[in-house]
Amino acid sequence: MESWWDRHPDALEAEEAGLDALGYVWSKSEDEWRAGRLVINVEIPHDQETLKLRAEYPATFPYFPPHAFLGEQVFQRHQHLVGKNLCLLAREGLDWRPGIDTLAILLKEQLPKIQATNAVGLPTSMVASQEDHVGEPFSSFLPYAASCAIIVPDDTPPSEQSRGKLTLLIRPRQKAGNSPLLLNGILREIHDSTGRLLINFPVKLPAFSETVTGFWSRLPERPSMHGDVHATSIHFYNHMLTEVPEFKKAVRAAARGQIVVAGFVYSDEVEWQANSDDWFFLTAQILSPAKRSQDAAVRLNFIRADWGGEKALTQRAPALRPLRNKSVLQIGLGSLGSPVSLHLARAGLGQLHLVEYDELQVGNTIRWALGWQYVGFHKAHALAGYVAQEYPYTQVHPHHVRIGAPYPPNTPSDYQIIRELAERTDLIIDSAASHRVSHFLADLAKELGKPYLWLTTTHGAAGGVVGRILPDRPRGGCWHCFQHGLADKSIRLPADTGPEEVQPGGCSQRTFIGAGIDSDEIALLAARLAVATLSRNEQSGYPDFAWDIAVADLTRNELSIAPDWTSYASVKNSACRTCNSQ
Repeated sequence: MESWWDRHPDALEAEEAGLDALGYVWSKSEDEWRAGRLVINVEIPHDQETLKLRAEYPATFPYFPPHAFLGEQVFQRHQHLVGKNLCLLAREGLDWRPGIDTLAILLKEQLPKIQATNAVGLPTSMVASQEDHVGEPFSSFLPYAASCAIIVPDDTPPSEQSRGKLTLLIRPRQKAGNSPLLLNGILREIHDSTGRLLINFPVKLPAFSETVTGFWSRLPERPSMHGDVHATSIHFYNHMLTEVPEFKKAVRAAARGQIVVAGFVYSDEVEWQANSDDWFFLTAQILSPAKRSQDAAVRLNFIRADWGGEKALTQRAPALRPLRNKSVLQIGLGSLGSPVSLHLARAGLGQLHLVEYDELQVGNTIRWALGWQYVGFHKAHALAGYVAQEYPYTQVHPHHVRIGAPYPPNTPSDYQIIRELAERTDLIIDSAASHRVSHFLADLAKELGKPYLWLTTTHGAAGGVVGRILPDRPRGGCWHCFQHGLADKSIRLPADTGPEEVQPGGCSQRTFIGAGIDSDEIALLAARLAVATLSRNEQSGYPDFAWDIAVADLTRNELSIAPDWTSYASVKNSACRTCNSQ
């Protein structure tokens, strides 16, 4: 395969000319050149010394920048602690300009900034003007075991506590042998050295069912590398053996294949010029157990700490924080309802009551939120199980109820169940795709003073409707006003491909034709409207919409189109007897 300089000879000429003009001594690595790679060595004067820089060009150059490495750790900032590569461009090279920038330009314009921000005594204001405002935590430089992580809570042990025990829940793993490490889990409890509970992290994930005891140590200062990765892992392993006697005892007692977990907590720059506690973990996998006069032979691996507290969960989307204390009753979990429920769980909703009577079939999965492994499950239970595994902060309560069906004696009726659920939730979502169910739920919501949100799609999933009724709007209309609006054409109808339906094998009823790639558009807007409705009157919550009803077309003239929404305010309709009789 031809090299990048064969495809872009002008780019190679620009690199060479730029380095010549810079005046530094430079040379190509001939061995790398013969192997089809460009590696350039550059000698750069620095503080009465010479920096020996090695620039490695990617095979995709000039679209991506060269990577510059120093053989030694020279700078405290903007140099990778392990790989020694320099951060010449912010945010992993997003500022690189293909066809314009060269290695020479980076060395001329960016290297002095790195030198300046590392200068002793440089004013903070000058540093702020020279560098990207991104923290450089020690934990971000460590090479971690693949596909491994330990989820940690927002809280960390008090600074006056120096060591203690950990209780972890992990994915069950092979009990013996020297198989490659695969460790995923959650840090459930943190104890001090006397066994006193300091922190409890009550999140539960069914997949993490094996209990493991670990140990932790608070480091007095930001950690650093101690030679290469192997030497650094040995350094921290020896630290635990010396500073945490319980860890040493556990290692000596461990059987072949067993792992002993060590956690390290310390203060670090987790955000730009802002320090707080951070974690990393080290596992000692026993290759050969300890004997009387012989220490255990171990394989050491760094394990990533992944922040999973509620603060960390909403940090990327703070407008969703009000949802943590909100609850929803959702009726109907078909092609529209199932994706809505997952959107709400992913957004961090506190409580979700799911009502459905149907079971999942293979044919449903072309427009359902989950796949084949849930076939045969009641839809509400399938979604509840999935959310418990994937979004544990959302408590899901499945209810197998068919509204309007007879019920056995001495059992709660469908009306009783739905009413009691509606009374203790903040929003009723109707995704049942049934006019009779909508009529019942809309009237119940009005009676209880609860916000009511509905969504529907048309044949072929060619269009759809999303709407809400808010009880705190005296001049607002109701669901019946919406129906009258459709009838008098003050609200337009969504696109519809016609009444064609099919009766798949195993189904007792006919069903509409349509795919999830279309109907998901309706579900997504409904989820956004639900979040906005729940966040109304909440400080810094998800912004509200200026409308209450939206009608969509997804097709036009036998062509697919970008979703075309027409929005309306919910207003009283003169033909509505419900509103005009009040």
